Amino acid sequence: MKPKVALLQDFFEYEIIGGAEKNDSVLLNYLLGKKRIVDCIHTYKVKEVIDKYDFFIVSNFVRLPEDVMKILIQKGNYLIYEHDHKYVSNRNPGAFKNFIAPQNRIINREFYNSAKKVFVLSKICKEVIENNLQINNVHNISCSLWSKEDLDIIKQTNQTTGKSNEYGVMQSGNRIKGTAEALEYCGTNDIIPNMIQSADYIEFITKLSLCEKFIFFPQVLETFSRVCAEAKMLNCKVITTPKLVGFFSEDFSSLSGDELTDRISSNVQLALQKFEEVVFG
Repeated sequence: MKPKVALLQDFFEYEIIGGAEKNDSVLLNYLLGKKRIVDCIHTYKVKEVIDKYDFFIVSNFVRLPEDVMKILIQKGNYLIYEHDHKYVSNRNPGAFKNFIAPQNRIINREFYNSAKKVFVLSKICKEVIENNLQINNVHNISCSLWSKEDLDIIKQTNQTTGKSNEYGVMQSGNRIKGTAEALEYCGTNDIIPNMIQSADYIEFITKLSLCEKFIFFPQVLETFSRVCAEAKMLNCKVITTPKLVGFFSEDFSSLSGDELTDRISSNVQLALQKFEEVVFG
């Protein structure tokens, strides 16, 4: 009998279009395409069905009840797909010197330590979580997850659009994405920004591709940063705080254009295969 697996998440992509939710959708579609049995369950609803599943992929879990967390710790039949920093009470190790939080700010240590594997998105995030939790079950997949279709859109856009002498800034209502800081930078440097915002992926990528430079000043440690990688895949120069962007901790971040897209595509396939290996054996 095939094992039954549940993907646990606070929100799914049909509710919130965020990086974590996009990553989860790519992973889910890959596993379903491999004829695996995977159900999507909200973290706050899993208690009533927890005994029906053999394994759990735990994505964002802020809404996971404490008693359910204790059950999972006892069983050990789960992996954590870490999209931010839920082992620190403020979810921002960048607020502390050398990214090391005081011990009284560390949370969920046993939950991370008991996981079969903790998947992180970049080299710096592997170092930071290991330094804070002293655990040895962390695996760096060195990428966010993109579908083949979305990577094809990026390549096709590179072939069909040219650059204008514009500075792009992502319009985001999420404070941690640093839109206010990017606009402050523009004001200080007499730059008129091209504000980029669209729920339609093709439109977003097209707007981003027109920019010569992309300005991004995150206010927390970005575990990877899809948008910085997308900017570089589109041959934009990125103005940012590199130490706060996981993508820039990877050696391949020096690449750009189709060469970077091909490298990320390879990393995505290796990551998906690793997920399948850990979950299904």
